[in-house]
Amino acid sequence: MKQSIANFNYTKATLIVILLSFIVRSFSAYHLELGNDEVYYWLLASNPALSYFDHPPMFAWFINIFSLGLTFDSEFFIRLSSLLTFSVNTWIIFSIGKEIKNKRTGFIAALLYQSSIYTFVITGIMIIPDTPLSLFWMLAMRSFLIAIARDHIGKTELRHMILGGLFTGLAVLSKYQTLIIWFGVGSFILLYRREWLLKPQFYIAGFITLLSFTPILLWNTENDWANLNFQTGRLSFYGEINPIYFMREFLGQLVYNNPINVAIAIIAIASYRKQKFMKRYYWKTLLWFSIPLSATFLFFSLFRPTLPHWSAPAYFALMLISAAWIEQNSRRIIPSVSIVAILIIIVSLGTARLQINHGVFYGNQSKEATTLGEDDVTLDLFGWSQISEKFFKQSFPKHKETKTIVAKKWYNAAHLDYYLARNNDMKLIALGDANDIHEYLRINKIRGGISQGDNAWFIAVSRNYQDPYTHFSDSFQNIQAMDTLEIVRNNKVVEYAFVYYLENYRLK
Repeated sequence: MKQSIANFNYTKATLIVILLSFIVRSFSAYHLELGNDEVYYWLLASNPALSYFDHPPMFAWFINIFSLGLTFDSEFFIRLSSLLTFSVNTWIIFSIGKEIKNKRTGFIAALLYQSSIYTFVITGIMIIPDTPLSLFWMLAMRSFLIAIARDHIGKTELRHMILGGLFTGLAVLSKYQTLIIWFGVGSFILLYRREWLLKPQFYIAGFITLLSFTPILLWNTENDWANLNFQTGRLSFYGEINPIYFMREFLGQLVYNNPINVAIAIIAIASYRKQKFMKRYYWKTLLWFSIPLSATFLFFSLFRPTLPHWSAPAYFALMLISAAWIEQNSRRIIPSVSIVAILIIIVSLGTARLQINHGVFYGNQSKEATTLGEDDVTLDLFGWSQISEKFFKQSFPKHKETKTIVAKKWYNAAHLDYYLARNNDMKLIALGDANDIHEYLRINKIRGGISQGDNAWFIAVSRNYQDPYTHFSDSFQNIQAMDTLEIVRNNKVVEYAFVYYLENYRLK
């Protein structure tokens, strides 16, 4: 068995895993409609800017690059950057595993990376800001490991220190929490490798990271600091401790990163003092890349709601620690725990696809038409093509000249924008304050807004019903209910789309 492990081609096996994974994820990316966030990110990519109300710009650049400037704007091509980035990340974590121990460690790390819901689904299929974040976080971690965890400082290590600063800067252009990388790197250097304080490359790397803020700062100076105010507001903490928020974040981290992976990481960390399964500086560097980020959001969750994927990049380093521990303690070519972890992700993805497209496990039984489907989150990725098809099949001869759709919230607005307005010579205008419509505040101006006396369509879905009489009675002279569209899944009506016609817009 030892001989077979030694002779196994882990590089080839990793490439095979990457290829098979790409095929599986591509199938899902092609057959699933875009989710709430994804259509909003398509919208932002369609209206390029140096930054945006609620995010830095890197995700929009990725969408445009891999869809050739949205020349190809189907669900598959909008998600293509995620499909490819996940494949590249799997290879990077394999190379980091080789760096800290050997190819077998890299292969096991690649399997663990493939078995996380956050990596495989959220950043590996869907397009969100975490897609570019995951790539540049991984590259930064690799470069800083080479720079500060090796026993000496030579030309290669100096070069990777600068590259680490560059990749961290690119990650900052994806999501702001990446700055915590410098907290970990700086703390490690102050505690263990103070000789780096005498190297100009250390300061050059930090300066390069700071330069990454240039487009963000330029945008904010022209937009009343809207982006930074929005982001800092999400991370403020105040009031009493709320254990529900904390448990939601804790359990979310557990589920998003696969309970098997999290359990292995805990065991591996607890075992290090006895086993020493990797060199000391690699071990400490990986801890500084994981613990601060995870702990930060667990702390914030004591006071306010957080989202588990905000801390998920911390688990990249934990996967490497786990892989090194498994490599030392398992004699199987493919360790059993890796197989179990991958089976969990395969079953989870298959179950999700069955529910999203066929609704075989759960159906909302609400008796109220305006709340049908409100408890079924999978409807965010289903039914929008039906709404578009049925809307344009209806005969509204008196109103065919009306090419404006209005919306109240950014999320329903973006779906209607993509599935109704995009290819039908219509424009969507979101009416509300910045907290409701986010980037539509800018996009409304680009599209010319809505004028005095204009008529418009409004479509409310029962999953998150918005009453036009409540929101638009002061804005339009008359509101008329036109039709109720049925969204059918597995031969059952699972959601309604209510079509309204709004007449004579009045400027406030």
